[in-house]
Amino acid sequence: MADDQQFLTDIQSDNADVRFAAWRRAGEVSPAVIPQLGKQAGAGDPGKAKAAREALTTMTHSVGKDPASPNRAAVVKGLLELAGPGSPNPVRVHAIRMLSNIAPEDAAPAVAAWIQTPELAEEVTFCLERMPGNAPIKSLLAAYKNVKDEFKPRILAALGHRRAKEGVSLCVEAMRSPNRDIAVAAVKAFGRIGVKPAAAPKYPDTKGMTEWQRIDQQDSLLRYADAQAREGNAAEAIAVYKSVLSSPEEHWQCAAVIGLAKAGTAEAAALILPKLKSDDPKVRITAQNAWKSMAQTKA
Repeated sequence: MADDQQFLTDIQSDNADVRFAAWRRAGEVSPAVIPQLGKQAGAGDPGKAKAAREALTTMTHSVGKDPASPNRAAVVKGLLELAGPGSPNPVRVHAIRMLSNIAPEDAAPAVAAWIQTPELAEEVTFCLERMPGNAPIKSLLAAYKNVKDEFKPRILAALGHRRAKEGVSLCVEAMRSPNRDIAVAAVKAFGRIGVKPAAAPKYPDTKGMTEWQRIDQQDSLLRYADAQAREGNAAEAIAVYKSVLSSPEEHWQCAAVIGLAKAGTAEAAALILPKLKSDDPKVRITAQNAWKSMAQTKA
């Protein structure tokens, strides 16, 4: 184990090369130095503050490489203390960012408690999004009720990235929001999760949406249909592909045809059949290729 006092002396040195060498070996020192590094990271000297932040990063990566590292729990504890209200916001942000790499499931409530601080909300959500287990998901679901509307799409995105089936009911509810940003974010999360809800969802009306919002919604519906097809729920998948097939845009029609071909049922074939004579050459060729692939699969 490196000499902690010498490390602290070096990390506070006026010589940039000495500071650099110190932060590079920070993984060898005791987690007991974390409080001092936190103070330095919030100090006025930019070079010394950077050295302290980099040292914290090195320590995090050092224990992150090995879940069985004897220092891992102590580093987590030290970072949680730095992330608390006793530190300046820039230090808290950095500590939470480091926790996103190594924090265990049981740290979720402590991290989630800071989501109401606007300067920390993004880092807290990202951290919960990356943490293992169900506790972070429960924390995200609980936080959604209390955050401002402008931040709700970010929490929905986190649930989607986690593919959290526990978030399906919230997504279905949020799709009905009069706030279009929330409604579209809910559809995107729903598509990523890909789990069928208890009752048929009511998708947001595309009238008044921006072009990108309409694209996001259609893409999300196809994600959901693909997930249902993979789960063997052909009827649910085909119902979505059918709705997308009626889109005027050729690329959506083509995507729906490809999905229907993968479903491979008689109903899917019946939906593809009219597209074999489509006036749009891209749709027609896609349908013809899909038809051939279905025939080969049957053979």
